[in-house]
Amino acid sequence: MNYKQIENYILNIPKFRPEGSIEQARAFYEFLGKPGKDRTIVHIAGTNGKGSTCAYMNSVLTEAGYKVGMFTSPHLVSVRERIRINHALISEQEFIHCFQKIQELVTRYNERVWEQSYIEYLPTFYEFLFFMTMLYFEGQDTDIIILETGLGGRLDATNVIDAPKVAVITEIGKDHMEYLGDTIEKIAEEKAGIIKSGSAVVYSGNRQEVIDVIERKAKELGVLCKCVEKIEKEAYRFVDKKIDFSFYSRYYGYIPISMSTCAIYQVENVRLALTAIEELELKVSKEAMQSGIERCKWEGRMEEILPGVFLDGAHNEDGIDAFVTSVKEDGCRGSRWLLFSAVADKEYKIMKDKLLESDLFDYVYAAPLKTSRGISKDELKEIFAETFLENTISDRQVGIFDNAYEGFCKILSLKKDEDFIYVTGSLYLVGEIKEKCSQAQPEA
Repeated sequence: MNYKQIENYILNIPKFRPEGSIEQARAFYEFLGKPGKDRTIVHIAGTNGKGSTCAYMNSVLTEAGYKVGMFTSPHLVSVRERIRINHALISEQEFIHCFQKIQELVTRYNERVWEQSYIEYLPTFYEFLFFMTMLYFEGQDTDIIILETGLGGRLDATNVIDAPKVAVITEIGKDHMEYLGDTIEKIAEEKAGIIKSGSAVVYSGNRQEVIDVIERKAKELGVLCKCVEKIEKEAYRFVDKKIDFSFYSRYYGYIPISMSTCAIYQVENVRLALTAIEELELKVSKEAMQSGIERCKWEGRMEEILPGVFLDGAHNEDGIDAFVTSVKEDGCRGSRWLLFSAVADKEYKIMKDKLLESDLFDYVYAAPLKTSRGISKDELKEIFAETFLENTISDRQVGIFDNAYEGFCKILSLKKDEDFIYVTGSLYLVGEIKEKCSQAQPEA
């Protein structure tokens, strides 16, 4: 198979195993020889900010001269985005090679265990990618491996690793409740499942119930635990689409940090990243910290793809709150336009209400996603019934389009120079727009 055929094959592997446990994945990982076991590993879980924290750590450590492997999810356009060394995506040829190798090893493993009357092992979508990743990083002789959990933590495929050097837990909120539990405490318990004896722990301390869960877990295992508390608005400065603040380093004292983003929520993720880096006890200069943060670009998080056009992957209640906070500080001198969509298993009605109640957007539009997980056009009409006048454009009016890219192009054609456009509600939406724009960039 060529790369495109392999990508399609992988994307159609079942996401979940009806029966079974992480023990099957752990047994296969041991069969592989535990690739990455001799590397410095950072393991990151949380509800919001995982990918961003990974990206900031990767950027700083790259600036410091290390060879860093980074595994993240989800991807926006290409599945290769999930597997990077420093800033480079895995090549199509390497992706094919790693796929074929894991496919071959799964066959060999099942032949071996079948003789012992074990259950046949069929890796899920995420497990397959994770094992490909670890073989790739091992073969490329990386110094450091940064792993983002896919879902939860305790039962996530990435949790088959031995104790990482540092476990990082980002902000925890209500998401994936059908799998992780219906309270913040239950979700925190699942995320805290990545904490192991022998690891340092760095976590976001924005909720007391989360602090209690993580501190208790850390105490049980006798590990060092460091809380990164949210800083107040007065502690950072927003100027010309950049955010400046100070980070207190235990080695260098206060360091001025400048972030090339208008996403205020990234301040917390940067502080988590830098705190975790210091727990690695590696040689990282303050200059590497500063340049690594300033140069970091993480797609789909307040990403400006055209002048005044921003894509943000907020897809849950807390994510929308953080998105709205950033929009309030954007300095827009014209009108704000919003394109919204979401997947059906999210709290999309709450998300919609928060966006409208913010009273930040002069024009609000929605459109169904291509994925079968998305809300249909009829459902969008229903949830916006009191607000939307379909496909009309007038002062403070809203509309629904047949598809997201059609809506995006229409809004872009109406945007004035001083206006801002925001696209949010789902990473699927962000990926859909980015993919279409890469094929044929629309003209304003």
